[in-house]
Amino acid sequence: MRNSIYLTSIFSLGILIIISAIFTSCKHKTNFEELTEISYSKDITKIINSNCAFSGCHGFSNYKKFSLMTYEGLINAGVSAGSPQTSEIYSVIKTLNENEIMPKKPYNELTEKEIQLIYIWIGQGAKNN
Repeated sequence: MRNSIYLTSIFSLGILIIISAIFTSCKHKTNFEELTEISYSKDITKIINSNCAFSGCHGFSNYKKFSLMTYEGLINAGVSAGSPQTSEIYSVIKTLNENEIMPKKPYNELTEKEIQLIYIWIGQGAKNN
């Protein structure tokens, strides 16, 4: 009887390890080439100008950290073209940490659609188009 309980426990643990390995090893990779091309000038500038590049934030060329008024400013702010997951700009708009999220309160967070557009644009190479 004792061996039966021990074997059942080992079997259950084995199943749990297998299930855990399956779910943690499954990584979804976005194929950016299959998605509609996102335009910096038509899509991204609207998001940046209405949420980031205004007085008191990243709207001045002499802002103490960096300005998001230009394509170059945005790229220098931490865009890793082709890799949204390693881009600082994507990290700060997607974080759950209230101290790091951008834009800061009292401004509204970006919508999920805006975040997706930035993610796709970076994934597609962050082109100046």
